[in-house]
Amino acid sequence: MKCILCESPNAAAFKVVKNPQRSYFHCAECDLIFMDPAQRLTPPEEKSRYDLHENQDQSGYRAFLEPLVKHIEEHKLVQTHEGPRALDFGCGPTAFFGHLLTLRGFDVMNYDLFYQPNQDCFTRNYHLISSTEVWEHLHEPRKDIHRLISHLKPGGILAVMTSSHKGEAAFHDWHYRRDLTHVTFFSEQTMKWVAKTFNLELVTQRSPYWVFKRSSL
Repeated sequence: MKCILCESPNAAAFKVVKNPQRSYFHCAECDLIFMDPAQRLTPPEEKSRYDLHENQDQSGYRAFLEPLVKHIEEHKLVQTHEGPRALDFGCGPTAFFGHLLTLRGFDVMNYDLFYQPNQDCFTRNYHLISSTEVWEHLHEPRKDIHRLISHLKPGGILAVMTSSHKGEAAFHDWHYRRDLTHVTFFSEQTMKWVAKTFNLELVTQRSPYWVFKRSSL
């Protein structure tokens, strides 16, 4: 099977027999694990699951997101008269992470495949692109990551939240894979591959928080 990230032709198949049962592929080149595309949920089924998510301004959810905001603040961004531009990719129905960025002075645009499919977002470039609890849902991660980086300004930050896998042995009992909208699983090795391949610096690598910086050249 061709890897959906690095395009290596030899991603190896394995099955998870514990419920929910699914077939997966594990790439030896970039260490990505991904669900057999034939076993993914349909788009309507996927959206019905997302409609149940509680991405509201609740203390627990805010506390879950705040560490990524702090990691972003650790890295100085270019200051502009109107505030640095940010894109929250995969913002969900509430766009709550974008709200947190707005409170920090960012000029935020929000995009979501199901809830805010605003293609105008991709006519601009950004000092910051965030993507929280999204990369595990990507069906075409290579295409999506390339698209995001193409809209990231030199010196800009790509901030991601997704939990990293610990290999096949631990994967079968991993709670994260039980959500059937989760179809793509990165590891620390995968994130290093992303950084090297797309000419980024991985400046924060503390699962589930990952921050990449684009060269200023």
